[in-house]
Amino acid sequence: MLAVIIPTYNVKDQLEILLAGLKDAQLPVIVADGGSRDQTLECALAAGASLAMGACGRGPQLILGANWAAQARSPDWYLFLHADSVLGEGWKLAVTLHMNNYPNSAGYFRFRARAKGWKPRLMEFCVRYRELTFGGPYGDQGLLISRELYERVGGYDPLRLFEDVAIIDRIKAKGKLRRLPANLYTDVSCYERDGYWARTQRNLSLLKAYRRGEDVDELHRSYMQPAAKKTTL
Repeated sequence: MLAVIIPTYNVKDQLEILLAGLKDAQLPVIVADGGSRDQTLECALAAGASLAMGACGRGPQLILGANWAAQARSPDWYLFLHADSVLGEGWKLAVTLHMNNYPNSAGYFRFRARAKGWKPRLMEFCVRYRELTFGGPYGDQGLLISRELYERVGGYDPLRLFEDVAIIDRIKAKGKLRRLPANLYTDVSCYERDGYWARTQRNLSLLKAYRRGEDVDELHRSYMQPAAKKTTL
């Protein structure tokens, strides 16, 4: 069985779209909430999702969601998704084929930006280049992973930022990664707001700082601040 785990925090409108796309799949969905004050919880319950509460920060919430799923549902596989994602056509077939044919590999979706214009298309190209060059996705491409492999690599770290980078590093060391033949559309409004170039440069700088071992909480505080626009790209 597959369980879907979604960390949330004040994302009612975005979550509503994602849950609508999951409805026909009839999968157990666990929403791990970090203390939302909007209608996120009501939205989750209305869609039939289960709530896991008591953690704050994406890493801790993902850990909580996986633990809740393991105890209550005992799934064989996990599918971790960000709340601002929208699943593309054919996603369920791609997931099913992966689980049946690639049990020792973790899977991730093709990145697509939910925006029109040449800048989002360039962003998609850059994400694909990063995959081919460095061999790994980020959390906004989802993560499909067997429970056995998830536990073997130690699961997510309780990090507020770069929890996706940490687990992908361990998966690459102890298992395999495979790109699924289906799209996952991600909200890029923060790039529209801050500027694609400024946001990308800031994120790369934060990643380099993380790789140097700088404090993740400090990096998270910087990440949550709007990037300074220095160009119109």
